[in-house]
Amino acid sequence: MKNLFIALSILLFIAPKLYAGNGSFLILKSTHFYSNPKKSGQRILTRKRTAYEVISINSPKSKSLMFNILVPVKNNMVNGSGYIVETDAELQNLGVGWVKVYQELPNKKRDLTHFQLVPSNQLSFTGQKKTSPDFANLTWRAVNFKTNVPKKYWVSDWAGIYRPDKDAKWLGETYKAVLSKKLSGDLMTKILMGLVEPGFTKDQVRLALGSPLQEELIENNTKTEWIYNSLKVIFDNNLVLRVL
Repeated sequence: MKNLFIALSILLFIAPKLYAGNGSFLILKSTHFYSNPKKSGQRILTRKRTAYEVISINSPKSKSLMFNILVPVKNNMVNGSGYIVETDAELQNLGVGWVKVYQELPNKKRDLTHFQLVPSNQLSFTGQKKTSPDFANLTWRAVNFKTNVPKKYWVSDWAGIYRPDKDAKWLGETYKAVLSKKLSGDLMTKILMGLVEPGFTKDQVRLALGSPLQEELIENNTKTEWIYNSLKVIFDNNLVLRVL
């Protein structure tokens, strides 16, 4: 069990594509940002309807989930150094994204949630490399940085919509698109949540799920099938016939 916990910790806290994996949260109601998931300590009121990257999710002893989000803050300049685990190839695939910089070399005894999020293009490499006895398969690279970074806050699930499969940029742009089309509140919510039902148009499916990975003609070329990672959508002309 202990080894399983360690493996999960590595996957959750140091995976290069963490932020895409954790999705995004769209604020739709006036709410507070909290400094911790227990809603104690500092809190900030926000009425801004916008999407934020999700770092992690916490389920405290209450009725609602709490999402740890990245909130851009002006003049939050940080000058520091630390260690990252990403390779050059992984950083290239990430593009301009957030990277976790650990002030101290991680090991089993340290809390792996203590890190600084830094844009990948703001890192400078010292050339120094280290290994940790507890994570022998990983090589840690020393970096320096000076950058304006976001702050981490917690927000309740009832304040908006969570999309585990999309980043904040995608969710924010989709929200603007559905607003411009003046869709009903129920339909807009389903699209933002990524739900697709019979009767949806192709445009509405594209808004909800993005472009399909593949498009095919099926059933003697009388139906169209859109293929996504986790489902298939069958159209009869321009309307969804069924979702598989």
